[in-house]
Amino acid sequence: MKQLETAIQKEQNAIRGLIVFLIFIVFYSPIFSQSLLNNTYSHCYGVVDNGICVIYNFKENGIFEKDVEGELGKTSYAKGHYIVKNDSLVLNYDLTELKYESYFKAQKYFNTKDSIEVRLNIYDFDKKPLDNIIVYAYPNNQSTASNKEGTAFLKLKKGAPKDKIELHIDGSFWSKQIIYLDSGANYNIDAFMSKSVIIGFAHPKAIKDMVLKYKIVEFTENHIKLKNDNNGTITLNKRSK
Repeated sequence: MKQLETAIQKEQNAIRGLIVFLIFIVFYSPIFSQSLLNNTYSHCYGVVDNGICVIYNFKENGIFEKDVEGELGKTSYAKGHYIVKNDSLVLNYDLTELKYESYFKAQKYFNTKDSIEVRLNIYDFDKKPLDNIIVYAYPNNQSTASNKEGTAFLKLKKGAPKDKIELHIDGSFWSKQIIYLDSGANYNIDAFMSKSVIIGFAHPKAIKDMVLKYKIVEFTENHIKLKNDNNGTITLNKRSK
């Protein structure tokens, strides 16, 4: 009988211990709800005129969008799934939509003249002519701009066959393109420019096919503090809607 009472007492103590453990897990463990992240957060650094802001937009459906913005506009972007598991935030960059880069088609010919001619037709992706697009030749240091028909023309001093010319095609809101030409050849070029978010620069960088995991160090009404082994600790501040 005494042995039975002892066994019952041990079982009761075990049950009490389990209850205490569960209470500790519920009230003291850092477990976060994914729904709390349904907001826009940012982390900004650098000086006012040359600062960078990393912006995360977390949505209820478990999808996030990330933009990195500088003084001249967006420098990189990403989209993917996120999940909050216990005390960690996992970002899967699997939904980023990639954009086509600007491209060109060229015809090349040779002659005995002491100069070369470069003729360009500059279009958008719908083959609509783009005017006022700057075309610059380096190291010749000559430039021109496309007219309303999207055409531009440069006459350059002929160089040695081994020499190269950097032809920069640039313009507001259109992504920059650099074409390398033989300095002894003439060219007819059709350039197709892709819309860019940054004035006078190439496309923002697309971030895709990677997974990052952060430990949630602190979660308040106004900010989230995250820790990553590679990037250290960052604080994301909630943005007003």
